[in-house]
Amino acid sequence: MIRTQVYLPEDLYRNLKLLSATSGMNFSELIREGAKVVVEKKTKKRRKFDAWKDFVGVLKGGPKDLSSNIDYYLYVEPYEKKNRKK
Repeated sequence: MIRTQVYLPEDLYRNLKLLSATSGMNFSELIREGAKVVVEKKTKKRRKFDAWKDFVGVLKGGPKDLSSNIDYYLYVEPYEKKNRKK
């Protein structure tokens, strides 16, 4: 475990101390439990980001021979299209 220091408002501190005395849990256990609840709540709301899964399916269509002709599509075709427009 990592030791840390946290500032708490007096009323929250008193309530945690009282709860600790009445429940039989350590003060630090209550703090850890509360932090865990907050983290779980906040991460449930957010959609989990997975770069690969989010990227798959973005590019649809396109040339079937892209991997074998990448240089053509990057360096030749854009200039051919540019010259055709004139």
